[in-house]
Parts: sequence; C-alpha cells; structure tokens
Amino acid sequence: MFSMRSHLLLVAVCVSLLSAGPARAADGKVSGRITIDGKPLAAGRVFFHLDDGQFVGAKVKDGAYSVDRVPTGTRRITVEGKGVAPKFTFENTSGLTVKVEKGRSTFDIALSD
Repeated sequence: MFSMRSHLLLVAVCVSLLSAGPARAADGKVSGRITIDGKPLAAGRVFFHLDDGQFVGAKVKDGAYSVDRVPTGTRRITVEGKGVAPKFTFENTSGLTVKVEKGRSTFDIALSD
C-alpha cells in the first residue's frame, strides 16, 4: 500500500509534468546557419534575447543551429564562438535581430570581422 508520503510524491510529479507541457502555441522554431566571412562557424552558441532579461539558445556546430522554443516577437540575437567579433557577443552591440513568428522559420546569420 502507498503511504501518505508516496501519495504526495506522486501528486507532485503529476503536477510538475502537467505544468511543463508542450511548447507554447505562441513559440516559434528557428534554425539556420551562421557564417563568418562566408565560412561556417565551427562551434559556438547562439542566443535569442527575450524582453524580460531572459534568453533561449542553442549550440552551433559546423555553422548549423536550431532553437525549438523561441517566443514570437522581435528578438535580439548574440553569437559566441571562436572568431566571432566581440560586438556580436553583447546584446546591446550585436545589431542582430529577427522577427520570430509561430511555426518554423529559417534565419541565416552572416557575420564579418
């Protein structure tokens, strides 16, 4: 038989699973390629900055990236990795933005030194 503690644990697990849920309907999936002077960024990270100081992102490998849950709206972007100019690593200096819409979209990022 289940003890009271077991019941509480089971309830807590169920609540956490239900609250996580699938991707919000207002989220978009953004993928693309990042190049520096026409060559793929070998490895790094890309971040999409939200309005509340938070961000979502993904690793970049051989220039390719994919972020599954980016809230819709205009998002500022930063990129980190070997060979990436410092201005692209800061939200207030990168100058990179994208309008994220519901569903899937492709956004390629071409950087230069």
